[in-house]
Amino acid sequence: MKKIIKRLLFVVCLIPTLPFILITWLEAAILGKYSERIYTFCKEIMATVPTIFGSYIRLAYYKSVCTHVGFDVNMLWGSMLAHRDTIVRRGTIIGCYSIIGFADIGEDTIFGARVSLVSGKYQHGRPGERKDNDEVDEQYTRIKVGAKSWIGEGAVILSNIGNNCTIAAGSVLLKDAPDDTTFMGNPARKASMN
Repeated sequence: MKKIIKRLLFVVCLIPTLPFILITWLEAAILGKYSERIYTFCKEIMATVPTIFGSYIRLAYYKSVCTHVGFDVNMLWGSMLAHRDTIVRRGTIIGCYSIIGFADIGEDTIFGARVSLVSGKYQHGRPGERKDNDEVDEQYTRIKVGAKSWIGEGAVILSNIGNNCTIAAGSVLLKDAPDDTTFMGNPARKASMN
């Protein structure tokens, strides 16, 4: 019964998102999937809808326009997926005001509030390239987050995270976190479990 109610809520929330979905599809069809101006406009509107209906509106929108967003993904108020070529698998919870960049997120992963998953270390070019306000070569890196991992509130993620990992609140992860590890601090370091 619970599953039926969730699917019904999804369909009800799909209706008001249809205009946003259609203009996002149109942008991708005309300008290519890497053009994201309209997508950016739409995702910011979706982020502002409160309550459980907001979660389902975000799910309906992202499931329709992103590479893959599984059912049972819960995106809380203020959260958004920065790029449409993002993958979020089922059971994932994305906390309030979290921004997920170019990513591949495993099942049953939990993001605390205000987590920033940045699209790699050089998404705004390398330091030597940013002279005299010239155009830079943006280098997006898909960050992978393994299944059943937990990322604490306010963490900033710039590297991959393995399965069943914990990234402590407020941590800045600059190096990959292997499976079954805990990282904490700024910069984040592997915690010893003595």
